[in-house]
Amino acid sequence: MKFGKRLELIASKISKNHTVIDIGTDHAYLPIYLINEGISRKVIATEILPGPYGRARENIKKVGLEGFIELRLGSGFNPIKPKEGDIAVIAGMGAMTIKNILNESREKVCFFKKLILQPMRNQEKLRKYLLTTGYEIIDEDVAFEDKKYYEITVVKKAQKHLDPFDEIDVLVGPVMRKKRTPVVIEYINHRMKILQNLIESLNASNSEVGQRALKKYENQLKALREVVK
Repeated sequence: MKFGKRLELIASKISKNHTVIDIGTDHAYLPIYLINEGISRKVIATEILPGPYGRARENIKKVGLEGFIELRLGSGFNPIKPKEGDIAVIAGMGAMTIKNILNESREKVCFFKKLILQPMRNQEKLRKYLLTTGYEIIDEDVAFEDKKYYEITVVKKAQKHLDPFDEIDVLVGPVMRKKRTPVVIEYINHRMKILQNLIESLNASNSEVGQRALKKYENQLKALREVVK
């Protein structure tokens, strides 16, 4: 069973002895790991596609964990009842898909102690959605696996008035901007290199669209430099 640094980091954010809901479980690697490592007492895993659902069922059966992992076919939180779990994981999807799942299940997600989110792209869009819809970002981290960086964001529905946020909170994150771990610094430097390349490619552009994009990337680069200085 392949269990890389991305899923390992997600698992590290899960408190022990809680019922975990894994939305879009794919091969059920995370639920199997959580039970085998004694992190979770029960996992309810969902999968929308029949193919991955079948593979997940076979993987769970292979390791004899049918009594600890309950697999359900369906979209998002649709197969889940309110208050069925303590912690929910939505990982390996696009940011807009995660946003839509949260939006469609507002009456369910508010009961979770925390939600662990790992978008594959458009992290800033998801972060802005979270910050503007009453979610408190309580932890953020980065995993590096197979030459790619993956952002993990841990949130909960806020029970208090949240502080205003700024561009760096959206671009990097209110927690991650304060972290100085090697992988976070490497990740921000990686993002800065990408922005520098984009800026260089747009420097010769005279179009209005090109100039707007240039200004946007320059502002983002300036914000990232503020984080690592």
